[in-house]
Amino acid sequence: MCKALEDIKKYELEKGVRDGIKQGREEGRKQGVRQGRKQGEKLGAIKMLCSLVSDGLLKPEEAARRVNLSLRAFGMEMKKVGYR
Repeated sequence: MCKALEDIKKYELEKGVRDGIKQGREEGRKQGVRQGRKQGEKLGAIKMLCSLVSDGLLKPEEAARRVNLSLRAFGMEMKKVGYR
């Protein structure tokens, strides 16, 4: 094969690798944003429920049920966000 064809193949291969890396980074960023948003929503719900429990407007058992946690786990979350 001549040098020009080898260079073209090498360039196309390198371009494919660069494009693959770029696509992987973009997908990783999107996944990170989705995960961060989901965690933020859950934390916001827990903080709101902790506030309601702290004010006596909601029983801890009901708050734990609403965020699919055991009562013990919800109590630990309350401590993490600064309640009790």
